[in-house]
Amino acid sequence: MHILKKTQSEIWADRSGYHVLTYAEEGFSPLDIYGRPMGINKEQQIAFCNSINQRFETGSLFPRAAISAVPRALIRDSQDANALASHITDFLKANIQTIKATKIICDFRTPRVADFVVEAIEAAMKCSYAAIIDEVVIVE
Repeated sequence: MHILKKTQSEIWADRSGYHVLTYAEEGFSPLDIYGRPMGINKEQQIAFCNSINQRFETGSLFPRAAISAVPRALIRDSQDANALASHITDFLKANIQTIKATKIICDFRTPRVADFVVEAIEAAMKCSYAAIIDEVVIVE
């Protein structure tokens, strides 16, 4: 598996070949940036975010859209790499069972990606559920 760091500009043209993993926040956020071109409107974003954040569980819009998200609090209110890695692992488990994506874009910018986020992604990608992943792009 390759873990790469790229800017949004560098991955934008090829994004359709990836599944996006981000955090559940509507408005001007990574979820909106990737979701709108995939046909996810504001009302759908709000419902998706509310569902994830109220349950404090990782969720996915798959198969409607190639987007999954972790709870917002893991990125905005905490700097706990282990908690974030656990939720990323939950996504990886769902991915290997259902989604089957081999390329993942991790976009957790707020507006920059924090060091604990990179640590969490790298830790989660060592689990057995990451076996089918060929490439992970961390958006900087």
